[in-house]
Amino acid sequence: MPCPHYKIKISKRSKGQSAVAQAAYQSGERLFDERSNRTKYYSDKRGIIYTEIMLPVNAPPEYADRNTLWNAVEAVENNWNSQLARRFVIALPKELPMEQRVELIREHCYEQFVSKGMIADIAVHDPDPPNHNPHAHVMLTIRPMDEHGRWMEKAHREYVLDENGERIRDAKGKWKFRKVPTVDWNEHSNCEKWRHAWEEMQNSYLEAAGRSERVNMKSYARQGIDRIPTIHMGPAVTAMERRGIMTNIGNLNRDIKAANKLMDVLKRTIVRLIGWLEEIRRAIAEIEMQPKEVPLVDLLIQSFEESITDRRGRMLVTQSEADNFAAVTKYMRERDVLTVEDLDTRLTELRTEALPIRDQIKHLSSRIRTIEKLIAHGDRRASLDAVHSEYLNIHWKGKKEKFAREHKDELEAWKQSDRYIRKNLPDQKYNGEALRAELSSLTAELDSLTGKIRPHQEEAEMLKEMRSYVEKLLPELVPDGEALTPERRQEKIEAVQERLAKAKAEAEKRAAEYEKIRQTADRNDRGR
Repeated sequence: MPCPHYKIKISKRSKGQSAVAQAAYQSGERLFDERSNRTKYYSDKRGIIYTEIMLPVNAPPEYADRNTLWNAVEAVENNWNSQLARRFVIALPKELPMEQRVELIREHCYEQFVSKGMIADIAVHDPDPPNHNPHAHVMLTIRPMDEHGRWMEKAHREYVLDENGERIRDAKGKWKFRKVPTVDWNEHSNCEKWRHAWEEMQNSYLEAAGRSERVNMKSYARQGIDRIPTIHMGPAVTAMERRGIMTNIGNLNRDIKAANKLMDVLKRTIVRLIGWLEEIRRAIAEIEMQPKEVPLVDLLIQSFEESITDRRGRMLVTQSEADNFAAVTKYMRERDVLTVEDLDTRLTELRTEALPIRDQIKHLSSRIRTIEKLIAHGDRRASLDAVHSEYLNIHWKGKKEKFAREHKDELEAWKQSDRYIRKNLPDQKYNGEALRAELSSLTAELDSLTGKIRPHQEEAEMLKEMRSYVEKLLPELVPDGEALTPERRQEKIEAVQERLAKAKAEAEKRAAEYEKIRQTADRNDRGR
């Protein structure tokens, strides 16, 4: 199944990011960052299949050189909080050969980005082992260019006017204005549009290749799919799992997948049984009987006992088949699934009982996901506390600024982790041990809930067995698939009536035998 991963981020100088460094990472090239006066090169980067810079018609041809392009971007973005590039990580379909994947991402980038005036830097990766995670990295320029290839302003001021067309002052006496973007590239609605375009183009390529698989970029909730999403593992956790090292996130995802599988099987089984039950009702209505008058369990027992021996008294079924039938009828009596109406009631109950378990699993998975992130940010903040404390204890301005420049990445990482922790723990202090204990408790609870689904799924399988026995032993209760003739209806009526009479007689006989055994046991007890 094609993966719908389509992640969009913005490269920001305020986070200590560099467009040149990011371009070097995705392309595997050695680039020189003129702003920091350093060479950017990631020598351990492997699996780079294809790279290209796609230029719009008004872009200078020298921007086809990666080093020239991204240094030009860094040079024109002068502010400390400038946005440098828009970055995409897009999963490519494993079902297509590599040359078609490359053509697919190129066509998508041209139609959605380059044709609108953006420059696209594309890199296709297929890391070891081959074809387990083919994906594309795309970097886009954010600042538009004019028809001569010169960088333009991202936005311009537009003064707020009153009803007379006069400018308005704010409380401080300054003219009120609003920022008006030069282009609409930053509108949030674009994300939805780009994802939808990727979905349609990817599916068209799959169709042209004769593949039956299709991708859907919507979330489970928006697709109406009742399934619990797994947690994104990231490259580090994925690498550990690939080496056979069990991780908390990996274990959680395995639990979620097991719960989803059980729920899917349970739902499919119940839906099929409900459809089959409607067919049985129609068949009973065709022979003018009321569903509640059909004692399934007695009819099954009587029909099974007739079918297990031939005229010479030889067994026609194996012991395991006999044991399986005994288990089905035992279940039917224990659950009071004795008639067609009882079966309908039990199916409704089974579906209703499973819904709260599914909702609890969803809630637990969401909480576990948050705790995993809190622990990760807590560990990162703790590892950088020494650097942050040293920065706070410097009182000379020049020395403090120098220290901040030298440890920019560490200080920014500390701030990011601290912001996440404060946001998700607004009223309490971070306690890693308490969070780990809660995580362990929630994971155990998730295992327990998954275990609670299994009996429901096993019961649904038992109902499937019962259905197969009904179809095999009571063919009169199975629809013919076409309108009954009067003769066929009469045949069914007589057959069912005969079976009902035999089943009633057998049931009365068993009841009499049971009563005799009980009376004998009572006399023996009194004799003692």
